[in-house]
Amino acid sequence: MLLSLLLCVGIVSGFRPNHESGGISASDYTDTDITEMGALRAVAWYMERNPLSGRPPMAPGELENMKPLNATGLFKAYFQADVSPSRFTKAVQEIVTGNNLVEVYHLQDSSYFFYCEQISKSINQIRILSDSMLSSLSGEVNSADLEAARLSAGKAVHVTQKFYSNTNWVEMQNPNTYEYLVNPNSSVFPVAPSSKETCRDCKRAPSGPLLCDGNMLVKDMLTSGYKVSSSCRMKPPGKCGHGGKNDVSQNYPPTGGINKETSNPELSPHYFLHQEAAELAIEATKSFFVGEGFGLLSKVGDDIFKKVFNLDGYSLTFVIDTTGSMTEDIHQVKINCIQLLRNYSGSPDAPFNYILVPFNDPRVGPIIKTQSVDELESAISRLTATGGGDCPEMSMTGLKLALQESLPRSKIFVFTDAGAKDTHLKDEVEILIDSSKSTVNYVLTGYCARRKRRSTAEEGTRSYANIYEEVAVYSGGFYVHTTKSQLSQILGLMEMSLNAAPVKVVDTKVTASQFSFPVDDTLIDFTISVKASSAFTINVLPPSGSPLGSLDMLINTVNHKIVKISPIPERGSWTVTMSPINTYEIKVEGKSLLDFSYQIMQKQDDYVLPIQGRPVKGSNYTVSIKLMGNTAGMQLLRLVLSDPPESIALNQTFDAFGNLLAVASVFLHAPRTLLAVEGLSPGNFPFSRISGDPINTESVQILSLPDQNNTMAPGESLELSALVINDGAPTTFIFKVWDDLDLLRSYAPTESFLNTGENIILKAIFVASLLNDSFASSVVTFAAKSASAQNYLKFPISIVPETALEIDENPPEYKLREFYMSCKGNIQHEPDCARHTWHMLFLATDDQSAVTVRINTNPSGLSCTPREGDKKKVRCQYSSNCCTPFAEVLISDESGNTSTFTMDQRNPAPAPA
Repeated sequence: MLLSLLLCVGIVSGFRPNHESGGISASDYTDTDITEMGALRAVAWYMERNPLSGRPPMAPGELENMKPLNATGLFKAYFQADVSPSRFTKAVQEIVTGNNLVEVYHLQDSSYFFYCEQISKSINQIRILSDSMLSSLSGEVNSADLEAARLSAGKAVHVTQKFYSNTNWVEMQNPNTYEYLVNPNSSVFPVAPSSKETCRDCKRAPSGPLLCDGNMLVKDMLTSGYKVSSSCRMKPPGKCGHGGKNDVSQNYPPTGGINKETSNPELSPHYFLHQEAAELAIEATKSFFVGEGFGLLSKVGDDIFKKVFNLDGYSLTFVIDTTGSMTEDIHQVKINCIQLLRNYSGSPDAPFNYILVPFNDPRVGPIIKTQSVDELESAISRLTATGGGDCPEMSMTGLKLALQESLPRSKIFVFTDAGAKDTHLKDEVEILIDSSKSTVNYVLTGYCARRKRRSTAEEGTRSYANIYEEVAVYSGGFYVHTTKSQLSQILGLMEMSLNAAPVKVVDTKVTASQFSFPVDDTLIDFTISVKASSAFTINVLPPSGSPLGSLDMLINTVNHKIVKISPIPERGSWTVTMSPINTYEIKVEGKSLLDFSYQIMQKQDDYVLPIQGRPVKGSNYTVSIKLMGNTAGMQLLRLVLSDPPESIALNQTFDAFGNLLAVASVFLHAPRTLLAVEGLSPGNFPFSRISGDPINTESVQILSLPDQNNTMAPGESLELSALVINDGAPTTFIFKVWDDLDLLRSYAPTESFLNTGENIILKAIFVASLLNDSFASSVVTFAAKSASAQNYLKFPISIVPETALEIDENPPEYKLREFYMSCKGNIQHEPDCARHTWHMLFLATDDQSAVTVRINTNPSGLSCTPREGDKKKVRCQYSSNCCTPFAEVLISDESGNTSTFTMDQRNPAPAPA
């Protein structure tokens, strides 16, 4: 029954969330399109004003007006080098996820969609979400803070974007965005009062949808469409509907509606304004981030802004065991690594910063974070190898800290000669890897453990030598076990990490004496890594078969060899031969701007949205592929799943901006799967790209229950619930809940036995301290683990001061003090009407803010003065000649609340509208 509840909640929306959900034209703008382009324009605007050191200033619009504007072209133009935008697209994807989460968590709350004339409530939602975002970015900002900030930003721009699809702002022919949405210091626009009729019936075509062009009755006040939800039960008489075939009220008067979310008249009564609404929503999204004086950039400054969008690049992070046996290892790290870093420090491939996390037993740290190679060298030089006692060390604690402090998609190297005594942290470490997409590389010069780790081969997956190899493989990194005397050779692995545009061409295991792989015309260089359990030799042959001569060996140990090919002499099918025949682990990685990103998605109501947590083994999903690079002339042919090998034909399509994308339905039945995309490059060479982010499936899933509150005031408690479903064999699950601000007070149950298909609700209580009277944001993680499965769900929560929840929804009041109408009979007609006048005197007051008075006829006849200097109380006089014996007065406050009254002495009175 709970699952039915999750799948049957009603749909509320503005622009559609994405193209993967289908049902709209490829040229229609979606939430994803609007958010991505708004972020691109914001970052392009920022880059134009902040060129790289030593580069000349850029002209306004030089980057923002690029045609086409995409992440790959923007980064190449800015860095003037082949620099992958993957770190930026990862940040934007998190913002888009926050945007899409509104469709999951807030379906029934009209204030997230500007429905039902809840203009003030929706604007207040933007304020709350913006302040929550800013609270995450105060103080020392780590990866968890950035994730929370991006989710809040995505939700805030979602509400902002809905303003343009669901209100009449575009219908009023406003050429610019409504700045007041994101800037409380700008001018507010009056909102139609509840008594004001805003729409008339749309016309009914003989066949087809309702014709709603011209159905608006208001042109000088804001209104929005009504759509039934738990927070908006009915459409009042005379009010506009949302409209479209998904709106149950569109056939009740006034018929039709005003939404502009698509270009399909069956879905959007004002379909003809879709593009205008989308363009304004894109510009508003850009302003949210870089609006001068009020955008994110103005509020947090350059450094934090760059962190939000991952513009800083990646961290090169060292996690080093400092127990007594590591003296020689630390010396080698210093000698070999520092020289390599100096060689790269001035190139586009250079890391943004360097992080050192020493760990001992039980002490971990202190952390060193610097942008200076000299400072890093000095910090490593100061390390001393002492203590330790028993052999296993606190290495997972050190890695967890490194993942939290490093930028997303960072390169992390762990050096140790001992096992881990804190293996219980593996689940949290893997969740951090999932969210950061960083790679963890282990270099071991020894190993010991307190107790033998059970091989995961018993669970039907590959066997690992230890927890280190398991974590390295999980992240897509290297695991190397060598001797202390050979450590200097192994450190050549770092050179592969200093790559500003890394791609993976091959990642497989073969039992053979040779293998072949495609080298396309976009690859700049590549490396071949071959690993076996025993000694072997290799040779590398280009497509022509001509010997290469001496090979550039980055690593040449008995059972692990890495060859670098740079420059590439030939394109086509390359071959590597190995002797003797054995089982080999093979990776081919290179440098290229041709790459792809993917999302795993699942149908939720009528939409296909990104899943939360890990996918469930044995289930169907939608995989969305976006190709990066110069895609002109590119062909996507196949999506290949690695285990077991499966090829799925791809039909390529495009988003609203012409970016290449493809969607495929996949059945995930392996514990771990790598996705590969195959096709033809612009030069018509076959290409293959493998995602560096493997898909790990589980036999348990965790789902959020719908329509849960995610905010609490200081001193209040908040209960959140998640549904845990066992899709595997009967087993006992251990549950954990935690959050980044330590707001958790309790959760239950802590464990439970679940049969196949059985579910249980996991409840957690969070409490906000009374001492915290400011905004704060956190991300809650629900986790479930058995002996053979684990999964998690993340849920953003916020502490919101009570004052921020106070909304002024009371309209101003007025009192008519004097009214003289001399316009009777023929006096209303020319030429007599111009010689006669009428007038009125009235008071306008508001309890909370200044009032503004407007009149729609003869504006020059109106004069208002504050009483005793108080702008909340004004005295107004109005006079006009008898040619216009009528007037509608609009009185609005600083929240947009509006009162109106009409004086109409026309003879005869006009027919009702």
